[in-house]
Amino acid sequence: MPRVARRIDIPALSAWALAFVLVSYLSLRGGGYDIVVRSEAGMAVWWIVLVGSLAGLLPTRFGPRGWVAVALLAGFATWTGLATGWSQSAEQTVIELGRIAAYLGVLVLAISLQGRAAARHTINGLAAAIGLVTVLALLSRLHPQAFPANPDFQFLGAPSGRKLSYPLGYWNALADYCSIGFPLLLAVAVGGRTLAGRALAAAVLPLVPVCVYLTVSRGGVIALGVGIAVFLALVPRRLETLLTLFVTALAAAILLRATAERSALTSGLPTHAAIAEGTRLAWIALIVCLGAAMLQVAVALGAARFERPAWLAPDRRATTRWALALAGTLALVALAAGGPGKVAHAWHDFKQPSGVVLPGNENSVFSRLQAANGNSRYQFWQSALHAAETDPWRGIGPGTFQFWWAEHATAPGFIRNAHSLYFETLAETGIVGTLLLGGLLVWFVGVAIKRAVSEPPGVRLWLAGASAGLAVFLFSAAVEWVWQLAAIAASALVLGAVLVAGRGGASEPEPARRLPRTLLALLAVAALGAILVPLAGQLAIRNSQADAAAGHLSAALAASRAAERIEPYAAGAHLQEALVLEEAGRLDAASAAARKASIDAPTDWTTWLTLARIDARRGAIGAAISELARARRLNPRSSLFAGGP
Repeated sequence: MPRVARRIDIPALSAWALAFVLVSYLSLRGGGYDIVVRSEAGMAVWWIVLVGSLAGLLPTRFGPRGWVAVALLAGFATWTGLATGWSQSAEQTVIELGRIAAYLGVLVLAISLQGRAAARHTINGLAAAIGLVTVLALLSRLHPQAFPANPDFQFLGAPSGRKLSYPLGYWNALADYCSIGFPLLLAVAVGGRTLAGRALAAAVLPLVPVCVYLTVSRGGVIALGVGIAVFLALVPRRLETLLTLFVTALAAAILLRATAERSALTSGLPTHAAIAEGTRLAWIALIVCLGAAMLQVAVALGAARFERPAWLAPDRRATTRWALALAGTLALVALAAGGPGKVAHAWHDFKQPSGVVLPGNENSVFSRLQAANGNSRYQFWQSALHAAETDPWRGIGPGTFQFWWAEHATAPGFIRNAHSLYFETLAETGIVGTLLLGGLLVWFVGVAIKRAVSEPPGVRLWLAGASAGLAVFLFSAAVEWVWQLAAIAASALVLGAVLVAGRGGASEPEPARRLPRTLLALLAVAALGAILVPLAGQLAIRNSQADAAAGHLSAALAASRAAERIEPYAAGAHLQEALVLEEAGRLDAASAAARKASIDAPTDWTTWLTLARIDARRGAIGAAISELARARRLNPRSSLFAGGP
């Protein structure tokens, strides 16, 4: 073997590459929200698992902690598949099954690539990916002419369009995503093996608060605080961490002040004035970040040269006493300042529907923090709980909350997700599904706590970063639909893998490796099928839509029928056929196809509305009136039915 090849640490490179390549790809493709992007990534991951298992190249020393995590997520995927038998829409449930199968592949591959030192490499790769995306997100505001146009201005108006959302497409999710990366970058800045790596991480750290500021996301600010607090609670090198945070805070304060003073830039409009301000801010950011990097180098050299006093390195028992004393002091201060009353008032405001409580000035995240309106999240969560009551153990079916909300909404507006992974999982998969997915997340937390107090300091630094990043995800998942963005979900699962993976060691004998390799190969085949079916169906529907838009109705009809053959239960395939037949003037056949769609998804109001329109066009007025009434009952708050009979 060539000398250069021998110097390459293949396991370390593999762990780094999985985190960096996967998360970067998903992030730059709209966060991986699109089914095609997510499914392509999932299939690539599972092919690696399948080939690696069959060839004996993939490590299988998961350890008990790793196998428990895989079993819980595989159990959740299995339960999701079984739910097609009672779901309100088998099509949507199969799409969710494909999502979970893709996520399971990420967890399996991430765990398999962890070894004794892979935690460091994985955290480095993930920090590099999120740091890269953070820089690109900021550049998209500083020089918008070099990036895709912001569609939020057209669809949501200027107040939402001013919120930084590139490349994930949703400002709150971008803020949460960057906040996940902050403790990872902090871990690299404090514990990186090279001064260059530590300096680079320190240079990117101040950009994260600026990115969160430009998203105007209150939840992102809280998530950032959660990540910092958890990291400080677990990291063994607190003095260096506090010095690094001081440097970061100083640099971020300068950049935040410079950003806030540039109104054309913060408006989000791609004007000449905004671009000019962006150029000036880019130079300021470059200088400030270089200064932060140089100061971090000084911190690193000082930490290596000088021995810290004993009182700055307390043992675990002393640290616990200090933490409890600080918590007690903060609690007393909060009580004296009227904290409970303010919290009660904020909770009252949070529970109000949209429009009851003024959201505050949308121009700045700091002005938005003064308002506690929840933008109807409380109503979404209540509705999810009511949905769960209809079938507590099984739920209404994965992917179908959007139909439940349309019919039972207590606030205006269309939503697909309940803005909470936990409430939505309970509504759609019942108690069983919640125990499986919730069990996985609790398992991650439990293992993180155990390892945080038992591992040596060199390992605990990286575990602190993984735990803090995961804590940010757990908070964000409670108030946002980050689970649906594969870039964020994959980041969380990679961090979970760092926490639960076995530490490696001597190679196992071949007979002991054969069973887990076989299990992984079988799991890969099943998962590839679960991902491929909805992907192929969606691609056929999109091909049909493209052909129809181009006026090629024969090709569009053939593609829609191909989608039906792939997914005969899918309302979307039947509905696409109905639309093509309607365009071709074959109204009787279009009505029959639309009726199949309404049978496949009986609570989807759009199928009934389409059927009503087609029947009205072909002269079946009585049927059309009945179908229109059914559509209205399934979405009574829609403006389409305002003023109707």
